[in-house]
Amino acid sequence: KLGKRQTTTLRQIGQDAVDIEMASPKLLKRMSAYGTPSPLARQRRMTMRSNSLAGETPHVPEAMIYRMEEHTDSPNPWPTESVVQNKSVAIFTSGGDAPGMNSAVRAAAGVCLAVRVPVYAIYYGYKGMVEGGDNFKRLRRCDLYDISSKGGTIIGSARCQEFRTREGRKKAAANLIQHSINCLIPIGGDGSLTGADMFRKEWPSFIEELLAEKEITEEQATHCADLSVVGMVGSIDNDMCGVSMTIGCDTALHRICEAVDSLTTTAQSHQRTFIIEVMGRNCGFLAMMAALACGADYVLVPESPPDTEDWETMLCDSLTRRRRFTNFSLVIMAEGATDRMRRPISSEYVKKILSERLGHDTRVTCLGHIQRGGKPSAFDRLLATRCGAEAALAVLNATPETPSRIVGIRWNKMVQISLAEAVEQTKQANMALQKKDFLETQRLRGPAFRQELNMFLRIRQYHQDPSPPPVQYNIAVMFVGAPSCGMNAAAKAIIRDLINGGHNVYGVIEGVAGLIEGDLEQMTWIKVKGWSSMGGCQLGTNRLIPSLEDGSINKICTTLRKYAISAMVVVGGFESYLTVRNMYQARDKHPELCIPLALIPATISNNVPGTNMSLGADTAMNLVVDAIDKLKQSAMSSRRRVFYLETQGAYCGFLASMCALAGGADGAYTFEEGMSLQGIWADVCHMRQKFKECSHAVYVRQEKANDAYDIDFLCKVIAEEGKPTKDCPEFTARQVILGHLQQGGTPSPLDRVRAARLAGSCVQFLLYELDRNCVDGTVSCCADESAAVIGIHDCEETVVTMEQLETEVDFKHRCSKYAWWSNVHSLIRILEGSVRPHDMMYTGEAEVVPVGFDEAVCESSMPSLNVSVSFADEDAATSTSTLCFTPTTSTDAGTTPVLKSQESLSTV
Repeated sequence: KLGKRQTTTLRQIGQDAVDIEMASPKLLKRMSAYGTPSPLARQRRMTMRSNSLAGETPHVPEAMIYRMEEHTDSPNPWPTESVVQNKSVAIFTSGGDAPGMNSAVRAAAGVCLAVRVPVYAIYYGYKGMVEGGDNFKRLRRCDLYDISSKGGTIIGSARCQEFRTREGRKKAAANLIQHSINCLIPIGGDGSLTGADMFRKEWPSFIEELLAEKEITEEQATHCADLSVVGMVGSIDNDMCGVSMTIGCDTALHRICEAVDSLTTTAQSHQRTFIIEVMGRNCGFLAMMAALACGADYVLVPESPPDTEDWETMLCDSLTRRRRFTNFSLVIMAEGATDRMRRPISSEYVKKILSERLGHDTRVTCLGHIQRGGKPSAFDRLLATRCGAEAALAVLNATPETPSRIVGIRWNKMVQISLAEAVEQTKQANMALQKKDFLETQRLRGPAFRQELNMFLRIRQYHQDPSPPPVQYNIAVMFVGAPSCGMNAAAKAIIRDLINGGHNVYGVIEGVAGLIEGDLEQMTWIKVKGWSSMGGCQLGTNRLIPSLEDGSINKICTTLRKYAISAMVVVGGFESYLTVRNMYQARDKHPELCIPLALIPATISNNVPGTNMSLGADTAMNLVVDAIDKLKQSAMSSRRRVFYLETQGAYCGFLASMCALAGGADGAYTFEEGMSLQGIWADVCHMRQKFKECSHAVYVRQEKANDAYDIDFLCKVIAEEGKPTKDCPEFTARQVILGHLQQGGTPSPLDRVRAARLAGSCVQFLLYELDRNCVDGTVSCCADESAAVIGIHDCEETVVTMEQLETEVDFKHRCSKYAWWSNVHSLIRILEGSVRPHDMMYTGEAEVVPVGFDEAVCESSMPSLNVSVSFADEDAATSTSTLCFTPTTSTDAGTTPVLKSQESLSTV
């Protein structure tokens, strides 16, 4: 469903105005059929702002979109007994290992076991499939305990030359049929998934040949007449087209950022230059995200080589300019980095250049396979779990006509894409790279790559736009509410982007209290150096909320007048939402508040309305999941012990729910689901059964789940009910309350990257609203769309206005009325086999979408109008951006045009 209010605007990028009225009469006629007015594009100056934020940052500033995520018609419903009858599933991992694969195995097998479908693990991938025998193992529930925390793949992976031959695949088919397996869930890279798709296409011929050779019976041939294949991408390279993140990529990024953060201190101590080489083959995603997350000085990736033959001089000049503000340098490069002629660039050669030309004390660090190892991050566990559950439901619901598919994620939305098309597009990206068509390669990689690349170019180095802005705005940045990791990273990106645009940025010290007292500090480029990797709030924060009743709004207006503030960015949790809301509602009495107001959600509770994810939530999840792993170790040592772990989150159960799912906990108590004696007793019964074959259990409780059934009450219940009986040995309980530990620490790489991208969207939104509401140097904007939350919904970044959110907020419990994770929450007990009679079952969310991101963005039967413009970045090649003007139907407002920013299909 769409929100009640929507605003139609079209931002013109370029020197001359583009009159859409001059479009083809046929197109305009088709548009008018949907009641869509023909808008005029406004004229805008030509500066580097045309490629602002470092990117074709989301279309959101162009149109306000808000969609309630109600999965009423599930693409993969929970299967009935008739649907899964005669089905048998096999799971295997192949190719290079990736952290998170075990979580995918656990989820896929757990769903199959929940519907009583036989599920097998094939050890060592295609090699085990060809050899058969003991490589096929039927899985039980106890085989899945505690595998999520382990790196690599517990069922092994190997490359098999024999499977490349038809005779080898025929052997594999015979082994599958002997075990009555007719559904496959492969986990691996493009090569492994390609093999599975080829195997499926050849399956009918294998059945005929094996039947003719009497290797199988008629009954076996009938039972295994068709083979269904639904795969998952497990690769740290993140090189599969059609999905935004692959299983293992986030963990590899954790390893890289940990190494770069550690190298930063020694580089600073000795005034050195470090060159860090990361994996990725011909895909620069890891290098690019690491450079953006760690604030590197330069990045070398295959998709965007230096735009000059003499790239060595460009590199030296760039590092020399950076040394004006720092005494060390960091260069991150992908292992497949090349120049524009596709000549390889080695880390040793870069070291030689910097040592000889600049005299830098240069060191090279090649991280190698360290990036593959270690336990998976919370995001990879959660991603793999969601993908595994969706893959299991998809393969169980598949029919003989269903093509082979891949399950993956786009931002926060689970999707299904064609396996063959995804692999083909990935090959096209590699072919375009070999042909030196770098723009086409970037387009095929997806919009996230280009956006993050441009954001890095925008904020990595101090340089004001070539043309000064007609109006120099004063913009304030303020933190409100509890501290959260990622706040500093967002502030840094906003401040540097605006300074490069020629504007003044003021930091508000100590939140609303500082704004009331007029405690503002003008920010400089060097002031925010190193903020990306810092936890907490460098500007300070508090929970004070301004209001008209106490006169604080009047004092705030005095400060805004004193510093001539033209716009304000608030970063924080629910208190920041209330702050922006109160200022927005006071506009009619205070003209000083008629300025653009933007909110970037940042809270570990993830309770800010208008977004699916908030900054800081991923960092807190990693801390809680790590605590769950350690508690399991303690419980296994103590034997038959249950731990109750309490998390923060107030009345929002996101943190407790997602951490329990990622950490493999037995259950989670949340406010949304509620607690009851019946449910607690069902959990006690589950523990009694589990402790017959296992020695530990962990339950996660949200701090406000229930006032009566607190963590002390739960421990007392176990103290009484855990006494030994003839059917069950004694078990005990302990409690752990993490408290404010969850708000601290170093921001996770994902929080840093999200902060930079949301900051880019925020700057674009502010400048758009400022430019269109500035008359003779005075800004006055009272429109509803000028006060909004910059957030994430499904697979896109969105702007949601304060007015839209008014009916969607539960002010009593300080959260949104809709919890998008409530469906995912049900997976916790399904995978642990602890489902209670009153629990809801999981419903599949992964919709079938086209492989290309641009196709998915513009998917509509209505006409679209593309306006192509060119832009150029410092140290980047000239490229093309396309604004796609697509009408979409709203149930409340008729037909509303929605602008989407995407890559064009052709080069300049």
